[in-house]
Amino acid sequence: MFENFQVSKIFWFSMSIAYSFCFSALYIYSTIPEYLLELDNTIQVNLTMKLASVRLAIIALALVAYPIILFRFFKYAKYFTVALTAWAVAIYIDDYFVLSEIIKYPESQLISLIQSLRPIMIASLFWMSIELVFRPMTED
Repeated sequence: MFENFQVSKIFWFSMSIAYSFCFSALYIYSTIPEYLLELDNTIQVNLTMKLASVRLAIIALALVAYPIILFRFFKYAKYFTVALTAWAVAIYIDDYFVLSEIIKYPESQLISLIQSLRPIMIASLFWMSIELVFRPMTED
């Protein structure tokens, strides 16, 4: 099953960075203390939490599905990786250029750290996509 499965150590390192980031984001956003939320602006809090919950559900689904696709359906892994990379870039651009005035995350050092580490996770996804797309094809 794994005879033709050859990716570099950099791919595994990039995948571990992406997984670490996603697990950290899941943990931090799901354990936000209520005292950090601005209760004065309930519309803004509702929008932020709704957006975060949708994103966290997609991240959780991707974390479960990616190893299955990678190990079981390797020829489709590049499409899934490219789609995840495009989604990560789109939400990054969306957060900084479109939603910067609407969505306000709670004031927390951990949330700020996760937000500042997003480009590293995106770079890891880029490397994974590049390696899967441009790797030499082997006969199945």
